[in-house]
Amino acid sequence: MKSTVLKENSFIHLKKHGLLYLLFVIVLAVVFYRIQLSPNQKTGLDQERPEVGHPAPDFTLRNLQGNLEGLTDHKDKVIILNFWATWCAPCLEEMPAFEKLYRRYRSQRLTVLAVSLDKGDISKVKGFVDTNNLTFPVLIDSDGVAEKLYPSFTIPFTYVIDKEGRVAARVDGAKNWASDETFVALDILIKG
Repeated sequence: MKSTVLKENSFIHLKKHGLLYLLFVIVLAVVFYRIQLSPNQKTGLDQERPEVGHPAPDFTLRNLQGNLEGLTDHKDKVIILNFWATWCAPCLEEMPAFEKLYRRYRSQRLTVLAVSLDKGDISKVKGFVDTNNLTFPVLIDSDGVAEKLYPSFTIPFTYVIDKEGRVAARVDGAKNWASDETFVALDILIKG
């Protein structure tokens, strides 16, 4: 009987003070959040990160012609930033869709930047691009510069960057980039 009374008292105590504990935790969370967003500190959205809503980290790589090229060369454009390799079958399968997308939208301030993660000799990359008549820019990341800025556990992976240079979306794995659904989304992004 004593045990039952203690359990009831504990439950009443918990019931009475549980709301106070919850309120205390909420107040602490709000205070912590406000400290994080104080005027003396950045909100975090101004920092370059490969995350949706953040400015896309910039980089410069050599293209297939040997010239330096990067995100800043495509300022005020929507950028489809694709990371791929010649040894990746799904990567190769989505390249014709990127070409179709590029040809459809390049006059509307959209570009595709395909960053090859192949290491060593770039003849395979050049051969694939020539064989498939790809006209969008292909950049070579043999030293892993862009790969470090945009880490991923999958390949291919693609970022959509808006005209303001912010990451609008990330897609892991292959996708049909020439689908009507993609065109509708890009039309909205391009028109702003």
